[in-house]
Amino acid sequence: MLEGAGKEVRHVRIKNLADIGQAVLQTLLQEAMLLNETEKNRKGLARAISVGSLLESIVMKFGRLEASALSQVAWDLPEDSPATQALLGKLPPRTQVPAVHIGCSVWTDRSFVGKVYPQGTPARDFLKIYCQQFNTVELNTTFYSIPSVEKVKKWKEAATPGFQFCPKIPQSISHSNNMDKQRHLLDIFLEAVLHFEQALGMTFMQLPPYFKPISMQALQKLLTHIPKEFPLAVELRHPLWFSDEVAQQELFSFLQAHGIVAVITDVAGRRDVLHQTLTTREVFIRFTGNNLHATDYMRIDAWVARLHLWLEQGLSSIYFLLHEPEKALCADLAVYMIRQLNKLEGVQLSPPSLGGKQTVLAYE
Repeated sequence: MLEGAGKEVRHVRIKNLADIGQAVLQTLLQEAMLLNETEKNRKGLARAISVGSLLESIVMKFGRLEASALSQVAWDLPEDSPATQALLGKLPPRTQVPAVHIGCSVWTDRSFVGKVYPQGTPARDFLKIYCQQFNTVELNTTFYSIPSVEKVKKWKEAATPGFQFCPKIPQSISHSNNMDKQRHLLDIFLEAVLHFEQALGMTFMQLPPYFKPISMQALQKLLTHIPKEFPLAVELRHPLWFSDEVAQQELFSFLQAHGIVAVITDVAGRRDVLHQTLTTREVFIRFTGNNLHATDYMRIDAWVARLHLWLEQGLSSIYFLLHEPEKALCADLAVYMIRQLNKLEGVQLSPPSLGGKQTVLAYE
């Protein structure tokens, strides 16, 4: 089945993702990532990896627009939801300096060499130097497979004091048709990432674009299996979560009751996912820029102003993960955001020290 399906997918234009059946997309992605690498299946595996790479590139384009369409986007941040206003109104004053974590979605990209890493830096030293430059990273590699305890310990050894990893729950759990029956895999994953110890930041679950409110019960069953003290965030993508107010309120109330963060996503082509609802006194924001288009800086300014208000009302922790189509440009935007945040009372972060050409100064 996979071989024939692969031939079909190769003739599909990425921009016509809607033409691919959701069930086919899900099946191909799962099979491509989970197929056993055996001598018998070597040719099938190569085809599966090819299809998987294509589908991964499709998924990673969630909400992105061509540069020519950016001028048509309504960029203003929405007002806080009533739930956010209610939560902030009940928070006690902070007794500690807020924890603010700004980072990128990757450390392995070779475009970082010459900007984030010195020229000539070997790949084995990328993480060590990244941890010296930033204080968090979105750990997407765990989406594709559960890391071994040895791998987690190796990553932790590279971390500087205060650095935090934000691992993504594996797709074998989050994208399963029987999500609530994947508790054994979830236990293995949790046991592994707990070896980050003090370097474990916010773990997050990114639900697939086809996951609808009708499946809410399965999600709730799975989430109740996770210890309440485990730092967790959930990202929604299907449009119904943002148009069906009853379903959204039900899920967000559940998340708040269980101390789980609702991920806020800021991306050009899906302004509905910018829901502005806090479910705890922590916030986890995934920001997708457009290769340092002027609107990237405008949006960061708006976020700094909003985060300032939330901090004044008792927000205790911020995770802000930056994404750019050209990966190394995340570092430029991080420098700009950190400089803007450092103008706020009580925030003092060390910006990355970048080499090579920087675009950030042009906007300032």
